[in-house]
Amino acid sequence: MPNLKEITPSSESEQLLNKAITVVSRAIAINSIVSKHSHDWGQFVYACKGVLVVSTPVHRYIVPPEQGVWLLPGVAHEVTALSDVQLTSFYFDNSFLTVLPVECCVLKVNEFLKALIKEANNIEKDYQWNSTDGRLLRLILDKLSQAPSEIAQLPYPKDARLLAIFFEINNSPENKNTLAQWGNIVGASARTLSRLFKKETGMKYSEWRQRLTIQIAITQLSLGKSVHSVSLHLGYESPSSFIYMFKKVLGVTPSCYREKRNN
Repeated sequence: MPNLKEITPSSESEQLLNKAITVVSRAIAINSIVSKHSHDWGQFVYACKGVLVVSTPVHRYIVPPEQGVWLLPGVAHEVTALSDVQLTSFYFDNSFLTVLPVECCVLKVNEFLKALIKEANNIEKDYQWNSTDGRLLRLILDKLSQAPSEIAQLPYPKDARLLAIFFEINNSPENKNTLAQWGNIVGASARTLSRLFKKETGMKYSEWRQRLTIQIAITQLSLGKSVHSVSLHLGYESPSSFIYMFKKVLGVTPSCYREKRNN
């Protein structure tokens, strides 16, 4: 894993909001990490360009350009750039929480919402709420309140043994160890590990492992890797097996997913 360059949160995130909706845009270089922090208001994190990982104490979210992460007030999070990223964040006054999701989640960003977000990057900080810029932001709020959620979050285990398994698979996704084999490595029985995965992630190990595989695949595809190379990276014997799994989970083939991202 490459060395990560830690950067501090933007100054805007450390100040009180002086607008009902505040837009913050910034560039983040590849392999940079915005250190853990939280806000007293809701935040929508979106990468106009590049791929992000947003991590909270309980979940890890992959953020390619067709998705964004909604974060509730007070949730500690850090942001890692898997490529050069152009980041746009929207900070929402807490009076808007009644129309936004009640929990942290990944929201789908369609082409219209992408265009609105792109336009919002040009808004001046001193915009007037009743101006054209204010109406644009209210439209973005409306679209986010209607955006469907995506099953893209990965529940984070806390047990040190489960975390050791996570880091090993994340670094070497071709590793196909069974729970019994992992147990020999981390010092626990397969039964214990199975019980812990269900308790700490709410998922069976096989389901959790598939979710991690999907996250890694999305990351690789968003970085421009071919379907063949991604399937090899994930340890599939043939691209067809990978394509079947990907379509079964996300409803589209890896090629279609990549084409939609590039459009």
